[in-house]
Amino acid sequence: MTDSLNLMMAQISFLEPHLVLIHIPTGLYTLFLQPIQQLLFADDNDPDQELNSSWTNRHDFLNVSITPEGVSVICTRYLADKYFSPIQERWKDVIDGFEIVDETFTVIQVDGQGLDAGQRVLELTSPLAMAGISIFFITTYFSDFILVPTYARRTVTTALEQRGFVFSRSADAFVSQLSPASPLLGHHHNRNNSQNSADWILAPTTSHGLNMPSTPPAKDLPELQRRTFDKLRRNKISPVVDDEMRLLTCAGHDDDPSTSDRLKSDLLQVLISTSASSIARTPAKSTNGALNGHHDAVKPPSSAASFLSITMTANDPISIFLEARLLDRLGGALLGNKSLDSEDVLVPISFDLQALPMEATGIVCGVAGCLAAGETGRERELGSDAGPDSNLDITFLSTAKAGIVLVKECDLDRAMQALRFGFEQVSSVVDEVAA
Repeated sequence: MTDSLNLMMAQISFLEPHLVLIHIPTGLYTLFLQPIQQLLFADDNDPDQELNSSWTNRHDFLNVSITPEGVSVICTRYLADKYFSPIQERWKDVIDGFEIVDETFTVIQVDGQGLDAGQRVLELTSPLAMAGISIFFITTYFSDFILVPTYARRTVTTALEQRGFVFSRSADAFVSQLSPASPLLGHHHNRNNSQNSADWILAPTTSHGLNMPSTPPAKDLPELQRRTFDKLRRNKISPVVDDEMRLLTCAGHDDDPSTSDRLKSDLLQVLISTSASSIARTPAKSTNGALNGHHDAVKPPSSAASFLSITMTANDPISIFLEARLLDRLGGALLGNKSLDSEDVLVPISFDLQALPMEATGIVCGVAGCLAAGETGRERELGSDAGPDSNLDITFLSTAKAGIVLVKECDLDRAMQALRFGFEQVSSVVDEVAA
């Protein structure tokens, strides 16, 4: 494969809306079901949005994710105050764990292709992580979106410029052709492949919300990776596999009102059928650091969701990340990979991050580096040929309280071996120091 096929042509644009992150514990899902429905389907969500636009395009950016670790919402401050704050105020004495993060985030949209999902996460998040910038990274069916604290926009600009991005006045965006010298895997990727990945790098809170890390940022990706696994080890956080859950990513039809209406009705029924008991799955006790842990299977109602992630933007069709068993309910109104063979099915590997302090940084980015290096821990030059079975096609979804790595069902064993290697490397260093 030539270098020209391995390069990633990227265009990065800052979008206007300032967003907030909301965490809803699974036990409070029913209490906040109506605000979630209003957020997704109401006609008057955005006073500046044309009412004749499709319900799937009435947000500049919106994400609602239901996972066994909780419900996460990313929306504008206006909508958070409109739908969620009144319930928070009314039930403030009994809604323990509900949180609207004080910090506002600016959205960066990344368009381009040339790397697979895991490589793209590393290419785009590593320079920001090295600059100590907290981010929330989501890759949808169509584009990558990076949420950065609004206060850090100038730092983000500097980090992008140092990475080689140049602001183009004609495109009104940063544009770049990433260098083939990056220490990542070499695999061509079309962004229209069904992927959904995320990386949220945390930073400590102050009276004004999130702030810069109190410790110096890592000097390179290997150090970030070591810090990540040491942090996970010290906080007794281990990857947990739910081998009963099989996931697919799909997208809505563009400019098809009848299909859009059908999808709206089907999604509404799924949300109503979903309950706290159907979302939550109790983690089984782990073996050897929970690297082979799994969630106890709790069979939910056929139309209830245990895992569902919905992303809406103003310019692209809706992107939905769903359990394969929900295809009978939602699949007729969606496009994308609907095959149930191992090449399309993804399995979630979850990290429950609730025990981590807010100064924890680079969790998913560090895990991505470990998976990119594989069980040998060796980095490879972009474009190097290491055999057809060397690449792990990894995807991410991070929420307020969890980091979720998504891998192909056929790659699950290799991914767990790589993660085990990451923990073993940190443990060996600790043993040497103790000796």
